[in-house]
Amino acid sequence: MTAHATKTVELSRRLAHKKRSTHILREAAFELFLAQGYEATTTDQIAAKAGVSVRTFFRYFETKDELLFKGQLSWAEKVADTLMEQPKSLNPVEAMCNTLVRLASKLNRDALVRYEKIVDSSVTLRGRSDFQNTQNSRSLADALSSWKGLDAPDAECELLGAVCLLLFRRAVDDVRDGLRDASIEDLIREQFMTMRNIFKK
Repeated sequence: MTAHATKTVELSRRLAHKKRSTHILREAAFELFLAQGYEATTTDQIAAKAGVSVRTFFRYFETKDELLFKGQLSWAEKVADTLMEQPKSLNPVEAMCNTLVRLASKLNRDALVRYEKIVDSSVTLRGRSDFQNTQNSRSLADALSSWKGLDAPDAECELLGAVCLLLFRRAVDDVRDGLRDASIEDLIREQFMTMRNIFKK
């Protein structure tokens, strides 16, 4: 095996180990957050539950806050990339609906429900989530601006960003509360259809 091939194999092994370790830590943390509350759970407890050292925890996450919200950080980039794949023949609302549906198809429903319940159980986390939603709304506006070929979001992009995020959140809330058995993709489509029907009246 060449030196380059050896390095490639070693890199793949390290990435697989990192993915496995972060998954174990997140699973342990979610279980503890749901059982005893976010504020009452310590990083020491998470590490012990995961069967790793506290040092290992801090190798992958700076805080338990980062552990919980880490997936949110890449959301804006995923939205932008997916939206840019939508044909320009669509209107902006259709393009954004397709984008959110496609992203939702990659979500794990059980993990989403657990995440939402953890956030909803804590005043601190709800505040952080509200701030993140504001950031996500701006990210949608930025993505729409790029899709339309603008240098910066105009009033339409900002309004659509806020509205589309609200529709997405309403679908997620239905999933979290167990009110509907439909897939999150269908729930998102339903929310967008309801909005269209309102403006047809």
